Amino acid sequence: MSQNLLSNKKYQNRIIFTTDLNYTTVIRQLWESLLLTDKTLLILVFCCFSCFILQAQILHGGNAAPLVGLPESADAVEVERLIASTHHLPVHRRVEFISKYLLGRKYHPETKERIKKQQKKQVEKVEAANAEPLPVKFLRTSMAYLDCMTYVEHVLAMAASSKAAYQDEFLCRLIDVMFDAAGQPLMNHHRNHFTSLWGDVNERKGYLINIARNHPQAVMRELLLNKVGNNRTFYVEDRFLIAEKPQQMWYFPVEAVLERLTPLVSGDIVALVTDKEGLDVTHMAFYIEHGGKRWLRHASLKLNRIVDQNFDQYLRDGKHIKGLMAFRPVLRAPQPNLYHFMNISTP
Repeated sequence: MSQNLLSNKKYQNRIIFTTDLNYTTVIRQLWESLLLTDKTLLILVFCCFSCFILQAQILHGGNAAPLVGLPESADAVEVERLIASTHHLPVHRRVEFISKYLLGRKYHPETKERIKKQQKKQVEKVEAANAEPLPVKFLRTSMAYLDCMTYVEHVLAMAASSKAAYQDEFLCRLIDVMFDAAGQPLMNHHRNHFTSLWGDVNERKGYLINIARNHPQAVMRELLLNKVGNNRTFYVEDRFLIAEKPQQMWYFPVEAVLERLTPLVSGDIVALVTDKEGLDVTHMAFYIEHGGKRWLRHASLKLNRIVDQNFDQYLRDGKHIKGLMAFRPVLRAPQPNLYHFMNISTP
């Protein structure tokens, strides 16, 4: 008895888009697997499938959208509700509202464990040996657990979303904020790991502006990201992350910030500058004003959650903080490249 191809879960799971999908192989697999004697039906299926592929190629510029692994979660409803509730607000109010909504969420345990290991034993600075770029196995997204950088990125992606659609809008925005992949399959070196480069990329895309650049109170530092001497340092697992040219970073010295000589406004993104070789900043946060006071809203490793802390006191207590990079969200980025997602189990 002939079996309806479209109702066969085996083929529903198999027919997925990737940028390097071999259509000939797919057709051959369908031919070998189909339990059909009616060649007329097979021809009909082939024609329908060919039209399906052609439509996908036209919609996505000749290539189907890359496939990204996605951890199973229940975040979609919450994210879509936040987008729908805040989309009408001015940009700075959107950022304030969403960042406040996430107060109390836990610090990401994987990031916490990695930092603890680095503090206990210094990682040997050696050149990574991998001969090929490393692919991203899955998108690290969670509304329950966030570190300082992913907290800022999730808020920015929700605030920038033009419609309340978890996968087609928010996750594609999140990838656009986190990576500089230009719609290609995600690789580890596409990740904007370093905040000064992250700021440059997202300013180019239209998400924010660097308010310290060329400001009379700002200082410019030039450095080779991720490099100490002749060896790799912070991200030794991927040699493709080493800086090819010096990175320029602009920041406000702590003294100028404390004396209120800088143009910070509530909702700005700030990053704490270090003078370590090969590293630009050590922390990211939001600058918030309310109740007549200035606050640092951030995912705190020490307190293990997202909190508001006194901004000026935090800077005074930070003996190794040299200054602040500062970025103002403007959210003028065009529609991001499309990605498709497949739920996977993560360790």
